[in-house]
Amino acid sequence: MVNEISISSEKQVAKSQSGRLIWVSLTAMIVAIAANLGLYYAVGILFPDVATWSGVGPGQIAGANFVYLFIGALVFAVVRRKSPRPARHFLLIASIGLLLSFALPISAGFGYGAPGTPPASAATVVTLCLMHIVSFAISVPMFNRLVSDK
Repeated sequence: MVNEISISSEKQVAKSQSGRLIWVSLTAMIVAIAANLGLYYAVGILFPDVATWSGVGPGQIAGANFVYLFIGALVFAVVRRKSPRPARHFLLIASIGLLLSFALPISAGFGYGAPGTPPASAATVVTLCLMHIVSFAISVPMFNRLVSDK
């Protein structure tokens, strides 16, 4: 008695796309964290109040990048599955998310940060907003490249 086992190509494609999404997500996270830490240290040399502000440090930068890009990867997976034009729709959703993410650094500049944390200086607010832009500029093209390689 001989049994043949066949794996449908649909399942293989879905599995390989999921694996690629994981690798692209991890790569985007590592590159964005490295770029943002470099930006943080470079601006900290020029404006010492950025590096000395108690509301942000290397751990928070790495953690925030990880969380934001993890959420971005989940949103990307849903958009890729549901949208007829995933690259365009993900760019639109990511752009809206970028604009909304500016609320945290801007509110920290007005003193609405963690309890006991002094208000962030203008240089710190601009640096934090630039970090969001850097993460966006790194991750969105990487995710959209994944879609174009289908």
